[in-house]
Amino acid sequence: MAPRMARTRFVAAAAAAAALSARFRGPQHDRYGDPQHRSIIVIDLAGFGTRTDLLQLRARADLDTVVHAALRASGVPRSRLLFENRGDGMIIFLPATVSKAVLLQPFVPALSTRLRVHNQSVRADHRIRVRVAVHAGEVVHGPHGWIGTDLNLTCRLVDSAVLREELVRRPRADLTVAVSDVIHQAVVRHGHRGTDAFSYQEVRVAAKEVTTRAWIHTPGENVRSLLRQHPVFA
Repeated sequence: MAPRMARTRFVAAAAAAAALSARFRGPQHDRYGDPQHRSIIVIDLAGFGTRTDLLQLRARADLDTVVHAALRASGVPRSRLLFENRGDGMIIFLPATVSKAVLLQPFVPALSTRLRVHNQSVRADHRIRVRVAVHAGEVVHGPHGWIGTDLNLTCRLVDSAVLREELVRRPRADLTVAVSDVIHQAVVRHGHRGTDAFSYQEVRVAAKEVTTRAWIHTPGENVRSLLRQHPVFA
């Protein structure tokens, strides 16, 4: 009798807890689920809109090839990644189990190397150059894809005027990257995996709803001169 009563009380308690949880979640939670922590990489093709339709198709296919090769070289299994197409680029989501340090070292150098090899082997109008932004935070998956303030921030970084200008000012560069202050504080400033903290320079990004500190890096280039042109936080 006692075990049966205990079991009955357990079932009743579990049902009450589930009802209470559902009450606090509300209908939207059941539709969208909880926020999930992800590292976020946004990659945009520079000058995409100036290409013809056929050149856009080729550039997008070449970008996929180069990025996947760089990810393989970085030891990140494809099965652990989530991708979203941006037309002129892509968004990559990585789980918290993948170290954020990997995003900068070796992924950024691997991507830079593969872009350089690609661009040296094709004619000028088939060359691809990219802007990259790296951040980490909470995102929510809904019926139309991933959303969230942290995703918005990453997109603002990759679209920022300072990052666009950096690539324009360095026509020989194949990529330039902006990392959020979150990534800088967690990875860059500590030099994890040999990341050169002195090659990342602090800039201010103001775009739409975002005003924030960021850090830019162009492999093989000196970006210190940007400090004379863009205000930074004290």
